[in-house]
Amino acid sequence: MFFLLRTAFWLTLVLVLIPLGSDRESTPITEKVDPVSAFLVAQATVSDISGFCSRNPRACETGGNALTVIGSRARDGARIVYEFLDTQIAERSEDDALVTGSTSAPQAGVPHEISTAGALLQPALETVSPAETGFGPVPRSKPRSGRKT
Repeated sequence: MFFLLRTAFWLTLVLVLIPLGSDRESTPITEKVDPVSAFLVAQATVSDISGFCSRNPRACETGGNALTVIGSRARDGARIVYEFLDTQIAERSEDDALVTGSTSAPQAGVPHEISTAGALLQPALETVSPAETGFGPVPRSKPRSGRKT
């Protein structure tokens, strides 16, 4: 719920700041607002809003109660969604597991360490000869002599 409110706030702010429509181009602008006066107006608005509860305590109390009710409903809705998702995940069987091909699914009766794809593809270290574990030659770049060839 808070995410939706925050998103709505920022989208509204963006829409207010972005000039829209081509009708402004045809209409001559007669009045310009400088940033200092806009800041002073915003500061006066904030001070007016902060004094709202002292002027209208009844309206402020009603607004607080409304926000409490909305918050409790949002909390209950989130709890219901959480419980629903929790039951859906708990009921998901192992047969419905996503198989990507990079690992094999666990097999019944086979220990986990043997059933992993890495264990099936890796040879046992006791049976590997030193020739099998050695790496091939490492390519090296030719040193530059400083001459053009």
